[in-house]
Amino acid sequence: MAKVIPNQLSLTKGATVSNNGRDYVVVAVADLNKILAKDIETGASVLLTIGDLRPPQHLPVEAVPGVEEIDLSRIPEVDWVLAEQRRKWLEPLLVNQSLYGTKMAEQIAAEAAVNRATVYRWLDAFRRTGLLSSLLPMRGRGGGGKAGRRISPEVELIIQDVIEGFHDTDQKPSIAETILEIRRRCSNAGLRLPATNTIRLRLKRTSGRERTRRRLGEAAAYALHDPGKGSIPDADWPLAIVQIDHTLLPVIIVDDEHRKPINRAWITLAIDVDSRVCLGMYLSLDPPSAMSAGMCISHAILPKEAWLRQLAISEQITWPCWGVMGAIHMDNAKEFRGDMLKMACREYDIDIHLRPVKKPRYGAHIERLMGTVTQGLKSVKGSTFSGPDEKGEYDAEGNACMTFAEIERWLILFFARYHRDIHTGIAMAPLQKFREGLLGTKKKPGRGLPARRLDEEVLRIHFTPYVERPVQGYGVVIDNVHYYHDVLRPWINAPHPDFPKHKRKFRFHRDPRDISQLYFFDELSGRFCAIPYRDTSHPPVSIWELRNAQRAAKAKGIDPDNEMVVFAIVNEQRALEAAAAAKTKTARREAQRRVEQAKQREVKKQTMPTVSQPVVPSAPPPMVRGYNPDEVDALDDE
Repeated sequence: MAKVIPNQLSLTKGATVSNNGRDYVVVAVADLNKILAKDIETGASVLLTIGDLRPPQHLPVEAVPGVEEIDLSRIPEVDWVLAEQRRKWLEPLLVNQSLYGTKMAEQIAAEAAVNRATVYRWLDAFRRTGLLSSLLPMRGRGGGGKAGRRISPEVELIIQDVIEGFHDTDQKPSIAETILEIRRRCSNAGLRLPATNTIRLRLKRTSGRERTRRRLGEAAAYALHDPGKGSIPDADWPLAIVQIDHTLLPVIIVDDEHRKPINRAWITLAIDVDSRVCLGMYLSLDPPSAMSAGMCISHAILPKEAWLRQLAISEQITWPCWGVMGAIHMDNAKEFRGDMLKMACREYDIDIHLRPVKKPRYGAHIERLMGTVTQGLKSVKGSTFSGPDEKGEYDAEGNACMTFAEIERWLILFFARYHRDIHTGIAMAPLQKFREGLLGTKKKPGRGLPARRLDEEVLRIHFTPYVERPVQGYGVVIDNVHYYHDVLRPWINAPHPDFPKHKRKFRFHRDPRDISQLYFFDELSGRFCAIPYRDTSHPPVSIWELRNAQRAAKAKGIDPDNEMVVFAIVNEQRALEAAAAAKTKTARREAQRRVEQAKQREVKKQTMPTVSQPVVPSAPPPMVRGYNPDEVDALDDE
């Protein structure tokens, strides 16, 4: 059975937490990043920093709220739809604590066709974990449901085809007509007829707006679902709606070694619509990607005390803005439409809303924040300003003086000031608005401090890009690079559960900045494991550096599939860039990228300790005559 780990820490009055090995009881929330607590042993009252809190030390494991780690990729869509429906049923109880134990639970039970105790179990599970997977039916966690039944792939195809080509059309057929059409086609094909409730759940896959657009037209969809200009519905509380976007910073930065210009950096920002606080940021020398979006979202969700300590500025400022958001508004860029973000946000109960094309009013808050940052950077040496007209004859490269690390510190200090300056749109400072929205005022109660997520490592992995590959006898091959570890042995040539003639594909997460290891969810141990290069003598590289080397190999007439030669070219290119760094901007930029990637590998040892520690490479056992580990059978218990 998978290990049960605590994944969320309640900060409500009476909750038990620990700090530096001692257990405390929460007395009250003192501020956004502080709680007043009482030492269980001595009875002394102390102020504790929320980012440093951990689960209680001396409670039994079963008393600590937790959940089994599960492989999200193995959960059928029908189970996700059912979990989302249960989440909607529970919404009144989650929003209004006073409704707990009233007739509302009975109404939900009647609507869901379950007993009231089941509703309470759903409510308790979701409150403890904050994960949508806590509401999955048991079959989604490895069981088989009733008699282990599953909808066949052929029936799934018919259902999806009828929904898209029959139900979601301007003919506007009713749900009953759609159900009849699906069952008719299944009968004609000689397939098992799907249950009526199963079809109704499938109809919930498309959003309300999309269904309205297909059946009634764009004008009706806009009138029924789109917010009016100048307002965003439901953004009445902190963390209700967050907007996220990228921009290229208007300032030239220099490399660490030669202090010469290299290029501009990209920043990804997340803003809370209600309070206008900046919830998270991600700075990179690489263009925007799914990795940028995922890193920014995870940074927004998690407390920032440890991050500020790593940057050695925790004594100067605080950034007490964190928590799982209800919805994320993003534009239609490719990096925001990938499966990784959809899967991760679904698990953490975050709705994704893609902004309509050519309708900037939907991203006004994040656009203004990026404009504010851009305006602030115009005072920094090396600024490129807003264009040639404003720049004039100013020599941006000649005046550039700030490194990547220094511009990151500058941005943190900038947001510390921004959070405390009066914002005209809300008539107060963003941090004050955020505080009042969570902790309340004398006139208006707050929504409460969000539970602190403890599954930081798993959260970061979920928001990391992935690829799907079968496990071969030699391991896994991604971008012509081989990976292997003994943890993959049980999954070599594993058949697809629904199509036995095909091999099963597994999900391997990886950080594009460092592809020297993959993150693989092992179902046997119930945890993520690191899978290193098969040849551990290869240096850590980014995906961009690898692809550059593969292109160089192809230009030389060498097969880019030749892993040894490609990595030899990587080492050769690094030596050339090191020699040219003092002369060319491109070489300095590539060298600085590697410096920043090396820094991130060191940071991972603290932020992702389980999967980022040095991996012991797999090795065959000593040669013993007649011994083959693959042919050894375990003894029966009898």
